[in-house]
Amino acid sequence: MEATLLVLAGGDSRRMGRSKPWIEVGNTVLLRYVVERLAPAFSEVMVSFAEPEQMEQHIPYRVVFDRKRNAGPLAGLEAGLIAAHHEVLFAVACDMPYVTQSAAEVAVAAARSCDAAIPRHDGLFEPVCGAYRKTALPAIVGALDAGHYTAHEVAEQLDVTW
Repeated sequence: MEATLLVLAGGDSRRMGRSKPWIEVGNTVLLRYVVERLAPAFSEVMVSFAEPEQMEQHIPYRVVFDRKRNAGPLAGLEAGLIAAHHEVLFAVACDMPYVTQSAAEVAVAAARSCDAAIPRHDGLFEPVCGAYRKTALPAIVGALDAGHYTAHEVAEQLDVTW
């Protein structure tokens, strides 16, 4: 489909104690597993890291880096939306290996008529697994520049399909 896949791999992994993208899963690593599971549905694939030092291995995908350090997944989303060649981007955290192509396709289709399509369950939503249009970028940039790094706060400012 004409959309960008962005895998968010820039987290600190503090609770895990080691870098999540490089955790071995079978004969690959978590980052590659997530990309290879979802990439066939997209015409562009990118991976977001907070900083170059997080790239423990070479990866054959387009890579973007956060403009703001220590700003969480919102900074990765900003970097991806700025660099994306398509109007709609599907973002997924690298530690979400069970997201399917069909779920991504539904989110991308829904986001074409609003700023974002984000899954919600029991009143809770997951902004690091959703589709975003470039129209969401001004709110994201504004939040980051104001020092507000919580994706949940930004999502509440957008026209979102839940």
